[in-house]
Amino acid sequence: QQFGLSDNFFTSMASSSTPNHIAMVTAQSGGIDTTSTPKSCNSTQNTLAYSKDEQDNHLWTFPCYNVNSLPQILQNNGVSWKYYSTGGNWDAPGFIQNLSGSANDIQNPNQFNTDVQSGKLADVSWVTPPPGQSDHPAQLLQLGQNFVTKIVTNIMNSSYWSNTAIFLTWDDWGGWYDHVPPPQTDAFGLGPRTPLIVISPYAKPGYISHAQGEFASFDKFVEENWNLPNLGQRDALAQTSDLMDFFDFQQAPQLPLILNPLPLPPAYSILKQPSMPNSSQQVGSGGGAIVPSIGGTSTVFKFSVVYTPQQTPTVANVTINSATFPMVRIGKTKGGYLYQYSTKLKAGTYGFLFTFSNPAGGTVNFPVNSVPFFGPEVHPFVLNRSIVNEVTLPGTTVTFVGKYKSPTNTQPTRTVIEVDGLPYTMISTGGTDYIKGVTYKYSMNNLSIGKHYYRFSFDDGSGVANYQGDEHPQINPMSLTNSSVSPASGNSSTVFTFQTTYTEVANKTPAQALLYVDNTAYPMSYLSGSYNSGAVFQVSTTLPTGNHSFSFVFSDANSSWADPLGPATYAGPNVGANASPEGVGTVIYTLGTGNEDDN
Repeated sequence: QQFGLSDNFFTSMASSSTPNHIAMVTAQSGGIDTTSTPKSCNSTQNTLAYSKDEQDNHLWTFPCYNVNSLPQILQNNGVSWKYYSTGGNWDAPGFIQNLSGSANDIQNPNQFNTDVQSGKLADVSWVTPPPGQSDHPAQLLQLGQNFVTKIVTNIMNSSYWSNTAIFLTWDDWGGWYDHVPPPQTDAFGLGPRTPLIVISPYAKPGYISHAQGEFASFDKFVEENWNLPNLGQRDALAQTSDLMDFFDFQQAPQLPLILNPLPLPPAYSILKQPSMPNSSQQVGSGGGAIVPSIGGTSTVFKFSVVYTPQQTPTVANVTINSATFPMVRIGKTKGGYLYQYSTKLKAGTYGFLFTFSNPAGGTVNFPVNSVPFFGPEVHPFVLNRSIVNEVTLPGTTVTFVGKYKSPTNTQPTRTVIEVDGLPYTMISTGGTDYIKGVTYKYSMNNLSIGKHYYRFSFDDGSGVANYQGDEHPQINPMSLTNSSVSPASGNSSTVFTFQTTYTEVANKTPAQALLYVDNTAYPMSYLSGSYNSGAVFQVSTTLPTGNHSFSFVFSDANSSWADPLGPATYAGPNVGANASPEGVGTVIYTLGTGNEDDN
């Protein structure tokens, strides 16, 4: 009633999800020639690109296409774009040569809401929900609907609402019967009908569009909005709707709606809803997690889940590749109680799911459709990796380090670090004892300001293992270093001095210099040094009896920075008659935010 709906919108082809996702960014699905090797996305059109299906099974099904794409045209014309998905067969940029590995291809759909709230929304965005919220049978439809509701609500409650158009559609049809057939029923024609809802302050209220549309219509809308050339034939066809009929830009803008999430069935509340299980997910950061997601045969893998009810479950199991194991209750955490199972695994590829029962006899599997989460991957070798200078200033050397260990003493055939999608060969620091481990490094000092993405890619001849990195290194105009408190312990009359070093490459005075002790702010004073080479700030105060924690937050005219990165604090000082300095200065991570190695 409030917005627009199409009754004549079709999938671009009668096919599976992937070709239709590709069509949304290219207005075509690409030509297909089968081949067996190599399994990578490179300059040869016929090569196969890595993907996953919605159950996270690994696939080598689709080629890596050398085709023109809307994101590339946008980028060439100064229009920003981002593509949010979980990767795999829903990740259209991963199948296109000039987009594969792009930093704008963000493999975490939940990042979209974060970008909206932080004012980092791109001009054009594609968002695909995670597998558990994608309306696939036998998932709860409320989960997918709530995913969409959250996105729309965040847009409506932001400054973006006044100039945003949201197109909601599905990549597949909902069944095998529809009284409206596709206009052309052959290999080149459109696929079955699928819904399209258009949400915008300028969408015509209660409007039903009868214009013939397909996924190339999205490309055509963007092309016309930014005066860009057509990608190909499909978006150039006169009968392909540009979707402009949905809008009346002369009408008074519609106000945001109050959109409430749908309630879930009582049985579902036994387990917390998941965030995306991926290589950077930490214990407790979502409903179900595996840490690490990749490792060797000597790696200890931790399977974790949060159980929400207060009463103790009668069954708390994790099933790993059809073998079931009891989980241990670790303790109370945000949203419920953390359960965990730790084990070593043989080389191979695994899947896992959780089964819980409550005292009343209710039982639920998680995921609810009993399709296992993917992971972990276990290889004959293991890579203990790290990065020097995760957060640093422009021009600073950033070093990527990987210690390769092979129980069979096999020399690696591939030692690559990929930074923002570009590969660099890591160099051995010496040694040939691969059982104990040989360290490989690569250093660079030309990273631009902003977040960068990386992964290690190693091979011992048995297959490539990709160790995904976090959103680091992060290059910033400012940094905070050498943070400390002195003394480390004392009593309520002791004067504690907190100190940190602020560095700003443009030599700017900080607009804000604050110390936080137990969430109480204390303004800091300049002590000595220049801002571009490191200026010392400090503050002194007494503190009440107890164990405290502290952090620093500085801002200039354009940005702000914290030490340590939140949500985290430094431990200390300890104040009291029996206070001990032990552990003071240790970084305390809020559950789910700490970094974990593969050991």
